Amino acid sequence: MRLHISSKLASVHSETEVANEKGEILYTAQTDPLSAPRLTRVVDGAGVEVARYTTTRTDTKDRAYRISMADGSELDLKRKFRVSAKTNEAVIRVQPVGWTVVTRRAWTCRFEIRDASDRVVARAKQVPALRGDVYDVDVLDGSREVRIALLSLIARTVIREDSPSPV
Repeated sequence: MRLHISSKLASVHSETEVANEKGEILYTAQTDPLSAPRLTRVVDGAGVEVARYTTTRTDTKDRAYRISMADGSELDLKRKFRVSAKTNEAVIRVQPVGWTVVTRRAWTCRFEIRDASDRVVARAKQVPALRGDVYDVDVLDGSREVRIALLSLIARTVIREDSPSPV
């Protein structure tokens, strides 16, 4: 299964869409531009909220996020650089589930999502030559689609915010 993540251009609420291979919108992330801390709501294709996540706008050290799922569970994410002197490779730790997201920035940006047993459950790469920071995510475990979509949205944002130049 492949997910396609792209921003809606000229959107007041910084909307990002997650579509399947057929182009059907599966999820939409809407960020409230005036919220503090920054609040993003993720709704499915029917408009039902599946999760929301928050981050502090000034947190450049950890890029910490808190995800609140519709079922009441919560996940905490923190980014650390693999090598403190380099900012092109980072690891986002997802607690309490023990997942990790490994990000890499180069000519095109990439990331992998790994479960607690270090098995890759998704791989993503930035689509070159498209506006709006577009990613294709290959989902290797379809039973975890919602969590993979959420982590992909956040990884995309962390990569963009860590980048020294616009991507």
